Amino acid sequence: MELISVGKISGTHHLMGTVKVASNFQDLSILVGSKVLIKNTSGMSKILTITNIKKISPKRLAFDFEEITNKTEGTALSGYSIYVRKDILGMDEDEYYASDIVGMKAITVEGESLGEITDVMETAGHDIYVIGSGKEEIMVPSVEEFVKNIDFEKRIVTFELIEGMRP
Repeated sequence: MELISVGKISGTHHLMGTVKVASNFQDLSILVGSKVLIKNTSGMSKILTITNIKKISPKRLAFDFEEITNKTEGTALSGYSIYVRKDILGMDEDEYYASDIVGMKAITVEGESLGEITDVMETAGHDIYVIGSGKEEIMVPSVEEFVKNIDFEKRIVTFELIEGMRP
C-alpha cells in the first residue's frame, strides 16, 4: 500500500509531548487512532499511534501520539515527516495530492531534464506545476496535453512542452 505525507513536525506545542505539524490538509481527524510512519531526512523512522489532533491555524495542527509523553520526546521528532496509507484517507491507488508532486524530477518526453518541481499553484481551472526557481522557472498547467506521465516509484514527471513555456 502506498504511503502519503500528510505533514512535517516543526516542534513541540506543550510540555506533554504534543507536536506542531505543518500540513496542507484541512481535516486529518480521520487519523485519530491510526498508526502512522514518521521519517526524517536521514532515514530514521518510527511507527506511532495518533491519539488526538487539534487545529492551531489553517496550516498548523497539534498532534498527540500515544508513545510520546513529554516535551523531550516530542522535541526529538522535530523535522520528521508523517506518512499514512492512502486508503486511510479514502484515496484510491491512482489518486494523489498536488503536494505529492513537489520534489519530483521533471523531464521532457525526449528525456531532457527540466529540474525539480518546486511548487504546485492551485487555480480555479487546474493546478500549475512550477519547475525550478527564479529566472529559470517553468510553469506547466496540470492537463493531459502537457503532463504525459507521473511515475511515483521513480519520482519523475514527464512533460511535453510547447514553444514559449521555457524561459
